[in-house]
Amino acid sequence: MKTHTHSWPAWPRYTPQTEERLLAALRSGRWTVSGAYTGERSFEESFARAFAEYLGAAHAVPTCNGSAALTVALEALDVGPGDEVLVPGITWVACASSVLRVGATPVLVDVDPDTLCMSVAAAEAALTPRTKVVMAVHLYGSAVDLDAMGELTRRHGLALLEDCSHVHGATWDGRRLGSFGDAAAFSLQQTKLLTSGEGGVAVTSDPEIHSRLYRKRADGRRHRTGTPPGELELEELPGVQGYNYCMSEFNAAVALDGLGRLDEENDRRRASMRRLEELIKDIEGVYPLVRPASLTAEAAYQFCVRLRPEVFGHGAKHKVAALLSQQLGAHIEPVDSALNRNDLYQPLSSGWVRAGADPRRARELDPARFELPVAEAAGENAVVLPHWMFLAPPERMELVAAALETARTRLGVV
Repeated sequence: MKTHTHSWPAWPRYTPQTEERLLAALRSGRWTVSGAYTGERSFEESFARAFAEYLGAAHAVPTCNGSAALTVALEALDVGPGDEVLVPGITWVACASSVLRVGATPVLVDVDPDTLCMSVAAAEAALTPRTKVVMAVHLYGSAVDLDAMGELTRRHGLALLEDCSHVHGATWDGRRLGSFGDAAAFSLQQTKLLTSGEGGVAVTSDPEIHSRLYRKRADGRRHRTGTPPGELELEELPGVQGYNYCMSEFNAAVALDGLGRLDEENDRRRASMRRLEELIKDIEGVYPLVRPASLTAEAAYQFCVRLRPEVFGHGAKHKVAALLSQQLGAHIEPVDSALNRNDLYQPLSSGWVRAGADPRRARELDPARFELPVAEAAGENAVVLPHWMFLAPPERMELVAAALETARTRLGVV
């Protein structure tokens, strides 16, 4: 039974300009990258250029979703069978499953207790001669220590792949996240800070990686310059096995429109997040993630509220999320469980491990082989608040703080 008497800002958002762009795409006669050139620049290309410029990167390649962006990025970095990719112990399942998709082995790495992002020390301890890529996932509005992780990957000759699906618009020492790695991947799924309903973007400043990214997501085809109207802007070449992971013109039109609003919306979110951080200082047993000093502007897709087990009891995330949802009239989610015990990460039930398969391959893909004490504890003792709540004025955060206090009073063990 809901106990709230208020409403929260709607998400996803759209404006009259969004509708205008969608109608323009509808009426253009071209609905996809593989549609005939009309003589006008496609929305997909316009969004790619605008997004790359926004990040300060040289190239952006839109995809049909964030998982596709990760997949083509891994393949563009030459990851395949026999290779290992370091993946943080807490993250969305697609980070690990995309590694499986290219035939490589996800190596789960424990996280930093303050940021819940991959621990640099744990990453170094997990390196083997087979390690090819470190997947640096910036989680819940915090960030991987890019200075230390960058030094580690350079020292060992590894590629750095940023997953920025939680941090559109965030900056590290004034530079956009997503512009540090050899490549980066973003999701534009409906709940994200920048959304096109479904969609993704792969980003790089390396021209060779860009060429592979583009062709990997377009069935091996590359962009063709000087195309006459009525013909395709894609030309067929040998040498690359690709897939159809392209973004539609409708999704690109929506993403392009949302990009123009992203900074203003992030500013509003930050003001409300700051206010909530101030308020929860006075609530026993709850605390936010630590923002590294170099994270000069954060962007929290989900704001993580951690729960001290000594106050709430271990594994209270489901009870707290349910009570907050009831109190606030908004769907509050429990934090993702560590990948070595996550219901959605089941590589041994997949096509990658079949009956009669090499037992060694089955062992290396078994998530239970990884010890992730920090990720396991954190993954049972936190809830995450959706970013659209923070589009409300800062004073509305008092409702959130009051709901957290109610949860402590009702569920707390002290």
